[in-house]
Amino acid sequence: GSAYVEQLPFLTAYPEDSITLECTLKQASCDRMYWYRQQGGRELEGLFYSYGDQLVNFTAEPVRAQRRNKKWDLNWKKLLPSDTAVYYCACSTAQ
Repeated sequence: GSAYVEQLPFLTAYPEDSITLECTLKQASCDRMYWYRQQGGRELEGLFYSYGDQLVNFTAEPVRAQRRNKKWDLNWKKLLPSDTAVYYCACSTAQ
């Protein structure tokens, strides 16, 4: 079957908060998982890519990604106002 991901539609937080954005893989398996963000109408920006045990970080921002089984999370220890954005989780399977 096809794979899809599920994440919260929104999360309200404040500067200096410690938060986690959770992404859950529903159905099937997913070889590759991604986190993107879009800030104020700008282009979509890649943050993280995961394939197996490999984790690639595309950003210098103080945010971390963690993949555990069907969970693919973004973690902030201390939010900044500049972290305000729409965050997208995505997955793809090898063809």
